[in-house]
Amino acid sequence: MKQFAITFSTIILFIFCMNACKKEMSYETGNGANGNSAGTITDSFGNCQQIIAKGTYKVDTVLTDSNYLLVQLNITSRGRYKVSTDSSNGFWFIDSGYALNTGLQTVKIKGYGKPLLPIVATKTVTYDSTFCQINIDCGALPLISNADYFPTTIGSNWTYFVGTSLTDTFTTTVSNLYAIIGTNAYSIFTTPYPTYNDTSFYRKDGSGNYYQFVSLLDTSSGPIDFPFLKDYKNVNDTWESDTVQGISYGQYVTVKYGFTIIAKNQSFIFNNITYNNVIKVREDYYEKALSSPSFSTSLDYDYAYYAQGIGWIATQYPNEPIYNITVKSRPVIK
Repeated sequence: MKQFAITFSTIILFIFCMNACKKEMSYETGNGANGNSAGTITDSFGNCQQIIAKGTYKVDTVLTDSNYLLVQLNITSRGRYKVSTDSSNGFWFIDSGYALNTGLQTVKIKGYGKPLLPIVATKTVTYDSTFCQINIDCGALPLISNADYFPTTIGSNWTYFVGTSLTDTFTTTVSNLYAIIGTNAYSIFTTPYPTYNDTSFYRKDGSGNYYQFVSLLDTSSGPIDFPFLKDYKNVNDTWESDTVQGISYGQYVTVKYGFTIIAKNQSFIFNNITYNNVIKVREDYYEKALSSPSFSTSLDYDYAYYAQGIGWIATQYPNEPIYNITVKSRPVIK
């Protein structure tokens, strides 16, 4: 009889515990259909929480496992979750899972499709009844960094002396506008003069190549995109621009530029200011008549200087120093 009482008490205790567990699970599981979780993608004040886009996004390139969103959810009741976005510009994100615990959780949302246009796509991320937005660059905006050799952060500006007299100056500033040319996006540098504003277009690819979109000849068929600096090249390494046809002094010619790394990681002084981690590049101008089989030797050359985190600090013309350009004071890098 004693053994039966112990067994019976054990069964009662077991049933009590099971009921307690059921109550606990029922409390934590979301009230939606099929046990869906409940929560928000915003904080308690209604502000959007952090969303991070991983991977690179290029036109006509299918998204891979490296393209995903990291989304922070505030889970109030555990259960199944689903996070998704719209499919604007040809790609989207969607994924689901099971939230075992309540509170803040970061989930990974896979990407699908491929970008159609080189624009900044605004994605609306939805979870439960809440939503937030994230902007994803699909190749429309220039890469921005202060640590390279040609900063393009908006508002950065440089003032230069022209010539050896150190009296004439000009200031160039990175505009808050961008130029989309083909599939490339360029930072716009503006230089105001008394009678007009000069505009220059620059871009970089994040791999140490810096490009300018400009006409090599005023009478050429049009501007071209070419690298004026390759910061990963070694001393004595060379590269060239594409060739362009145009008119020079009344004659149809073909022209190109050649570039040579002369010095790296050197220090140079301009207007009593020492600039470190400087790359010195020789720029050669080549020209030939259309009927000529080969280019002549360099007709003219100059030396351009670029300081890390500072940008273009000088260009020297050995044959015509009256055209030398040197930075007046330490630039303002935003």
